[in-house]
Amino acid sequence: MLDNDEFRSALSQFATGVTVITTLDDEGQPHSMTANAFSSICLDPPTVMVCIAHGTHTFGYLEKTGRFGVNILNREQQDLGAYFAKKPENRTEDLEYHYSKAENGVPILDGSMVFFGCEVLGAHVYGDHTIYVGEVKEMRQNESGAPLMFFASRWYNPSEE
Repeated sequence: MLDNDEFRSALSQFATGVTVITTLDDEGQPHSMTANAFSSICLDPPTVMVCIAHGTHTFGYLEKTGRFGVNILNREQQDLGAYFAKKPENRTEDLEYHYSKAENGVPILDGSMVFFGCEVLGAHVYGDHTIYVGEVKEMRQNESGAPLMFFASRWYNPSEE
């Protein structure tokens, strides 16, 4: 059996982009969570997947709404990536950010490089996560510079190496 800490350490050697998954909470207000378990699936139909832990608020909200947004962050949004990586009750910083609304009502994190507005096509429970397959119904791109990346359990900028 693999050791969880060793497995996590090995996975950290894969550099990833950073996204913020958005959806609506039980009161219809924006809810956000940082995630790097995101991938494209296919072009026709345009689909992506996200993996959401069952112990998160996001999981419960996504189960109810059946829709989500994927906001790809740029390097200047590291503070947002760190902020939304915390549980909502631990977000004590006074950080300024704004949302717009997608056509299906999903929050768009203003300033993100790319936004994908998705409707859940299917879900697969595996272990303590659910893998959501979402059909991209809306997409917005901004000219926002270089992507925010994560590698070896820290923020990563290849140009600084």
